[in-house]
Amino acid sequence: MKIAVTGASGLLGSAVCREVLARGHKLIAYANRGWEEPKGRFRASPLPLDEFDPVIRELFDQWPDALIHCAAISSPDTVAQDPKFARLINVESARRLAEVSAHLGARHVHISTDMVFDGMSSPYRSTDPTNPLSEYGRQKLDAEKQVLQSAEQNVVVLRITLLNGNSPRGNRSPHERILSALANGQTPELFTDEYRQTSSAENVAQLIVELIERPNLNGLFHWAGKEEVSRYELGRRILQRFGFSEERLKPTTLEQSMERVGARPARLTFELAPLISKVKTVPATIDEQLEEMHLPLELYDWYRKHVDYPGCYHPRL
Repeated sequence: MKIAVTGASGLLGSAVCREVLARGHKLIAYANRGWEEPKGRFRASPLPLDEFDPVIRELFDQWPDALIHCAAISSPDTVAQDPKFARLINVESARRLAEVSAHLGARHVHISTDMVFDGMSSPYRSTDPTNPLSEYGRQKLDAEKQVLQSAEQNVVVLRITLLNGNSPRGNRSPHERILSALANGQTPELFTDEYRQTSSAENVAQLIVELIERPNLNGLFHWAGKEEVSRYELGRRILQRFGFSEERLKPTTLEQSMERVGARPARLTFELAPLISKVKTVPATIDEQLEEMHLPLELYDWYRKHVDYPGCYHPRL
C-alpha cells in the first residue's frame, strides 16, 4: 500500500515510518518543515498543517491508500500558551485530513491520547465517559469526535499513553528528558503518585500499521503497555538502565506541586482486552521498553565523564 504519515519527525511518527517500510509498504512521509531521518532511511516532505490548501493539493496528487495522522501539538504547556493556534493544528487539521481521506477512499488512523480522561476511574474502556482536565485534552477529544463524524467508515481513532522510545532529535521521550536534565546540572522532580501505563513508540507503531492492514477493525480503540508505573518509578528504572544512582532524582507528589503544574490526572490506565483479542501485536512490558532506550548521541561525552556505574550500559554509536 501507499501510506502517508504526518508528524514523521516526531517520536511516534518516525517509528511509524520505519514500520511502514519494514512491512514492505510505500511510504509518503510528511513533517512540518521537512526532514531527513538521521540514518537516511527516509525523507519527509514539508507539510505545514496550518495552511490547508497546499495539504489538500498534495494529498490529492499523491492519492495514498491510507493516511496515519501522528502530527499534533502534544505538549499541554505549549497548548495552554497559544490555544487558538493549537486548536488549528490539533482539531481543525485533524478534521480536514479525515475528510480528505474519506474523499480519497483512504484508510485513516488518527492518534489521540489518554488525557481525554480525568484519571479518577482507571482502567478506562473506550466506551467510558470522558472528562479532560487540560485544554490539550479538550482539544484532542474534540478532534476525536470530528474525525469520527467526518469519516464514517474505514477509520480508526487510537488513544495511546505516555510514550517511551528514541526520538529523532533526542529530546522527546521520558528517558531523553531525564538524561538531558542531568547533563544540565538539574535534579529531575518526578511524581510518586502519578501513574501511567507507558507504551513503546515502536510497539505502538507496529499496532498502527497492523490496523492499516486490517480494514475490518474500525472505530475507537485504546492501546498501551502491559504495566502501569509511577513517574518516579519509571525515572528510577531509567537511571538504573543507564547506570546512574536514583539519588539524582527528587521524589515529589501532585499535591505538593499543584500550584506549579495545575490539575493533572493521577492515574491513567487502559483496559486493553477489547483490542488485544483482535490483533497480533502484543503490549510491551516495562523491561522491553527500557531495553529499547538508547543514549542520545549529543550526550555521549557528558555520559562518559559522569555515569555512576559504567558497566550498566554501553552506548551504541
